[in-house]
Amino acid sequence: MARHDRDMPCRIAQRVGILRQGGMPPRPHRGGAWTAFGKSISGKMKAGCVAGLLGLAAGAVQAQTVEFHLDLDTGGHRAVIRDVVASADGAVVVSASDDKTVRIWNGGTGESTAVLRGQMGPGGEGVVNAVALSADAGAVAVGGYFAGHQAAQGPFGDVRIFDVQSGAIRSVLRGHELVVETLAYDAGRDELAVSGQGGQVHRWAAPFSDAPQALPVLDTQSWRVSRVDYALNGQQLIVATYDYGLRIWDLDNGTEIAAPDAEALWDTPLVALAVSADGALFALADDQGRVTVREAATGAVIAALPQRPFRVDALGFSGDRLVLSCGYRCGDSYGSETWDWATGTMLTEYRAQDGGVHALAILPEGRVVTAGGRLNRLDMWDVSTGQAMRQMGGISAPVAAVGLSAMADRIGWGADDPCPTQAICPTRMGELTQEMELPTAERAFEKPGPRGAARLGRAVTALPGLEVKLDSEPGTGFDGSRLRIGDAAVIKGGDSGYYHSAYSFVPGLDRVISGGGNGILLDYGLDGSIAGEFVGHTGEILALAVAPRAERLLSGAADQTVKLWNLKTHELLATLFFAGDDWIIWTPQGYFYSSPNGDRLVGWRINQGQDQAARYVTARQLRQHLHSPEIVRRAIIGGSARAAAQELRGRDNELEELLTRKPPAFEIRMIDGDAPEGQALIEVTGASLEEVESWGYSVLVNDRRVRPARMGGVDGRLVYAVPLEVGENRITVAGRDDFGYVTERSAVALSKKRDTPEKRGKLYVAVVGVNTYPNLPEACGGKACDLAYPVADALEFLNVVKQRSAPLYTGMETLVMVSGDALAADAPRQQALSLFMEPGAVLEPDARTVSGELVDFLARPGPEDTTVIFVAGHGMNLEEQYYLLPSDAQKRGDRWRTSSLVDWSVIQEEISFAQGRRILVLDTCHAANAFNAKLEKEAADARVIVFSATAANNTAGERPDLGHGIFTYAMLEGLRGAAARAGEGVRLLGLADYVYHEVVRLSRNKQEPFYHISQSANFLVAQ
Repeated sequence: MARHDRDMPCRIAQRVGILRQGGMPPRPHRGGAWTAFGKSISGKMKAGCVAGLLGLAAGAVQAQTVEFHLDLDTGGHRAVIRDVVASADGAVVVSASDDKTVRIWNGGTGESTAVLRGQMGPGGEGVVNAVALSADAGAVAVGGYFAGHQAAQGPFGDVRIFDVQSGAIRSVLRGHELVVETLAYDAGRDELAVSGQGGQVHRWAAPFSDAPQALPVLDTQSWRVSRVDYALNGQQLIVATYDYGLRIWDLDNGTEIAAPDAEALWDTPLVALAVSADGALFALADDQGRVTVREAATGAVIAALPQRPFRVDALGFSGDRLVLSCGYRCGDSYGSETWDWATGTMLTEYRAQDGGVHALAILPEGRVVTAGGRLNRLDMWDVSTGQAMRQMGGISAPVAAVGLSAMADRIGWGADDPCPTQAICPTRMGELTQEMELPTAERAFEKPGPRGAARLGRAVTALPGLEVKLDSEPGTGFDGSRLRIGDAAVIKGGDSGYYHSAYSFVPGLDRVISGGGNGILLDYGLDGSIAGEFVGHTGEILALAVAPRAERLLSGAADQTVKLWNLKTHELLATLFFAGDDWIIWTPQGYFYSSPNGDRLVGWRINQGQDQAARYVTARQLRQHLHSPEIVRRAIIGGSARAAAQELRGRDNELEELLTRKPPAFEIRMIDGDAPEGQALIEVTGASLEEVESWGYSVLVNDRRVRPARMGGVDGRLVYAVPLEVGENRITVAGRDDFGYVTERSAVALSKKRDTPEKRGKLYVAVVGVNTYPNLPEACGGKACDLAYPVADALEFLNVVKQRSAPLYTGMETLVMVSGDALAADAPRQQALSLFMEPGAVLEPDARTVSGELVDFLARPGPEDTTVIFVAGHGMNLEEQYYLLPSDAQKRGDRWRTSSLVDWSVIQEEISFAQGRRILVLDTCHAANAFNAKLEKEAADARVIVFSATAANNTAGERPDLGHGIFTYAMLEGLRGAAARAGEGVRLLGLADYVYHEVVRLSRNKQEPFYHISQSANFLVAQ
């Protein structure tokens, strides 16, 4: 795609300079593009041109210091994978990506077991181009662009040696000045070769040891080396270049070997190289699809494959077969081919990757891993059959389509590529498959779901009476680099995204928004002038939608995120990420709203310096401070994330302060040993006893909070016994420091049926019912806040649980707090209640009583016990907090007296720390907008089973003919047996399903209950 310019040497040097700063020009997301260079120029001219360009770059952009960077962790790569290597036995696979991470994979299971992170910054800083694995698979050499963004001074090509187990940087190999693009390690010789831009090959002996030794540098006289590899048992080094052909060195005597066709290759960009397992052969591919197999000793061609109609970016020998992969110009033939190179016969094809493949690694037993496609995935497949064996990647995909309603209160998105055989197609709209209602002043968030019938606007790619044409500006090297608008043109270059991958006019305004590579999204006037920039994406912009009346812009990108912007101010309001049932929405200030597990997907990489591994902190670890659906809501409604943070927290830099602290650091693993029956032993490593005890750690086994028993060990290796349930047990240890930082580690243990009966434990039940609010005669829409049925709901719930659930336990303890006047007027319920408790033990549900008694009650259960909390009455949201309205709730004018309310966050924390299984039943959302997403998330984090009368944006109803709130009535009927299966009683999942459908039916679709069940067995709740 790029022009092969061999007549302007300084222009070539400038291209190299651009590569130095940004890693590489971006390959368009659907297939990619790269720049080819001509014949080598003199070293003097090269030095002068590069120095001149560096001076220009330094003057154009002022250096910035950036310490923290958002980083999604989806379980796989989110950008082009540049390199893949594997251990000799195939047990460990290592991949390097433009997403600035190195991933370690288990070759047997396909699981990503570790992520190596170094310092990163804007632009190309931190891009990883190449990796090499030590013989024992315990260390990884990593090369790329390791200097400040657009830095005027190097070095740029230091090689970081990472320890695989700890993720720490063991050492740094210094000497390669410019960007590293290729590494090769020979275990027999114990030598590492490093090269890339600048054309020099640096080598180190014993590179993974404590004392690596630099060896003499080899100069290829080229501008840019594409690949290096060892051959003939490490005796020879093969070097492929983009601009000076093939170079071969005999490392034992230091002489250079000229291939018979060496001069003919000077003008041929060589892009791929592979050496056979015995080192006797190597394969070479140029940018025009020509592939040759050569003798390693001489470089002579011994076989040539039929010219491929695409650029071959990766090669590998598997026995007597040669595997090659298409990286560019693939058309509709993305994937890889296996050839009998000796006869020139194609044997198999692998077409499961729908995009360019830029790297591969050969594994034992006829397996190969190819890396690429739209999903930036690693596919393991059988070379002899072409059959897929395993796919290794993340849980999401690039966002190829977005839609936005006229009032910006609903968004849609989709992942399917609308033009898989084209590099870009900005006028073709992809399918919207999912949607989500955004909050308004009258409405809270809704959960994402399948696309509905509501109208959503898409990109506006044409205007009446205005000629619009997308073509290429000569010399740019990219299709779609020029957007003609009447007599004007918007031309993309290296600093503006290279090409128009997505654009949209703004109806009613003389503006066009255009996105391109590297996440660059610009606001232009129709005359081509830049009016502003939307800063936030890191991958190619794939889709846009505008809502001019609402002053909003929506974008989707190859970085797998959707972003909502203020169209007028260019401020980023929120970023949205969706992956199956998990999702998260966050503001630039770090505040977020997510599904129960969505906060595990987002974190921040915290730079520690170029020679140190970066720290990584997840949003989940900071959830006590940053989980704020209300700030996210206000940012979207008000059009400013900064203002929303200032309004509720008084500042907008809380994240920076949080990330300066370090969270608790430890790991856990299951160990063998003499554990008591029904228990397992876990070892907590990396922390002292004093640290563990100071963290206030908690241990969850499935949905039960348990007390671990100390069984010995020493500081740094502490051993605990943990009680198990029959079957699979997910053990989660959480350490929380005084600052509220949380670190969680999990392991899985299996437990067989025991010889002794399993302990059943005791049932603890607390009920709260508030009918009357004497201090609130006009507080609910100008009317009294009194309700008819909460006391009846609470007492009947207690009665049914006593009859149907209590027999499943060794005993039952109760706490009853209901409105006394309502109870006094209900003689039958007084009589029923007196059968198992003294009437004087019933407490009035005022603020002090509810808060104090519930806290004390929740401290009583043990690990085998089950606690049920039932609350019926009014609940409400004030700013970020959820409050229960007790019987003595008060207002002063238009403001609530919060001291007269029950702060549910206090109760929620006590529920989280209560021992055993916890069940929360809430019939409290009797007013509009009373659903609290924060409460929902915090309960889920603590693995509390939650049944709530409503989901977002509906209210809990009461029906006189039922004598109860609709939700409570459905719960009662379900527990009485309506949710039972024949001969089994009522189980948890059956009750949840019954209550959901019954509430929807009884409310005539006006009320939708909510429940959350996490890591819980489908246990018997009633008989």
